[in-house]
Amino acid sequence: MLVGNLFNSLDKDRLIAAKIVSTNVQSSDLIRLICSELGIPHERRAKATLLKSLEDRFRESAEDGKHVLLVIDEAQNLPRDSLEELRMLSNFEHNSKPLVQSFLLGQREFRRTLRAPGLEQLRQRVIAAYHLGPLSKGEIGSYIKHRLNVVGWQDDPELDDAIYEEIHKFTRGVPRRINTFFDRL
Repeated sequence: MLVGNLFNSLDKDRLIAAKIVSTNVQSSDLIRLICSELGIPHERRAKATLLKSLEDRFRESAEDGKHVLLVIDEAQNLPRDSLEELRMLSNFEHNSKPLVQSFLLGQREFRRTLRAPGLEQLRQRVIAAYHLGPLSKGEIGSYIKHRLNVVGWQDDPELDDAIYEEIHKFTRGVPRRINTFFDRL
């Protein structure tokens, strides 16, 4: 949901963004996925050719005044070699500025992955990190009402305030669980 909102709010005149959600892939397949998202031919091409094509696309974008953003969802599933490949993409520069920025989204276990031995160079490139915690009992009602309003709900059926505490107990305030609960309901 957050990634969808992010992509809907991007200024497409200034930013080229690619979203990768199939992350349990080796580095060469990750490069192919990125190329595919950016409209770069990738079938039956060598990895070196793909990397050169990516660098060229990133450089052209920079020269056109556009930034390139890679959004990698479910980053906790990325194998170590794929994380290393993302780090290597961050080495592409133009006028001493990075040509691509990666935004990695992952579950709690991704923190452990980042702290693993051998990923020091990747950790050095992390500009910011944030952990989105569960919603409090007080936040759940507003969250649910907002989500329902987005899809056209107008207090019909009316929701009793007592349900929010029960939903909090059941979902422990985790937005993904709340969304799943309401999808099934």
